[in-house]
Amino acid sequence: MKKTILTAIFYCVSLIMALANSSWRFAVVGDTHVPNAYTVKKIVPRLLEDKVEVVLFVGDLVQGGKGQNANGLEVELEEWKNLTRPLTEAGIKVLAIRGNHEDDVRGNNIGPWKKIISSDLNVVYSYKNVTFVGLDNYINGERTVDTGWLSKTLESADKNDIIVPFGHEPAFSCNTFHPVCLDANPENRNEFWGLLEKYGIGYYFCGHTHQYNLSSITHNGKTIQQVVCGGSGGFLQPEKGGIKETKGYDVKSVEVRSETGYLLVEVNANRLSPKWIHVYDKNVKTKPDRLKRRR
Repeated sequence: MKKTILTAIFYCVSLIMALANSSWRFAVVGDTHVPNAYTVKKIVPRLLEDKVEVVLFVGDLVQGGKGQNANGLEVELEEWKNLTRPLTEAGIKVLAIRGNHEDDVRGNNIGPWKKIISSDLNVVYSYKNVTFVGLDNYINGERTVDTGWLSKTLESADKNDIIVPFGHEPAFSCNTFHPVCLDANPENRNEFWGLLEKYGIGYYFCGHTHQYNLSSITHNGKTIQQVVCGGSGGFLQPEKGGIKETKGYDVKSVEVRSETGYLLVEVNANRLSPKWIHVYDKNVKTKPDRLKRRR
């Protein structure tokens, strides 16, 4: 009897260790800009080949913008959903948050989003050993994070999970082409970043700038990687602007690529291993400097 119990315990421990050490993948896709761009048509088959289990879409799913109305936004979102349907049909969880191109649409732009994409603007989803936290950067005003909601969400998350926050706007404008992002509101940005530091979070994934851009931010002895994954369809934007005065934050540019693609992230135990995957699309050009920058 004693031997049977010990065998059962050994089996359970072995199973738990095996599950803990098994690796799996998720992906981050940003700024697909349907119907102005169709790079997503090339990306979706690659995600299926990669056998990803979750895909994060970090805003600007569609072109939308100030010239679009709510009815037009609904049409664009329906097309985007049809283009990404192979993912959900394969059992892959798709999580998406809004970008400025959805927020800029005239009229009730939240209605179509809630109808077609998600009933919640901020999203949280736990899968295996990861809790994904999607942040709407326009709920409490432009370029902000709902830090009250985020604080409660992080406090209630499984303490054994890896927390993966993602939003549309970078927190730090480090060679990100756009002159200002979440740092337009430094008080809110710093409160947001402080929560990432408090809960030992290692990465913040975002988009907005149409490039792959990896930055390392060190503050209070803690380092967090900001990963911009915005090269999935919109006009490519070159490295620009450098590193601004960050008042206590040591911001270092690690790598910038103005090219189309997506981010593939391997999850192994409590470690994330991101890798940029280049997907060539001849129809996506580099944005000329003479064009007026959009938010």
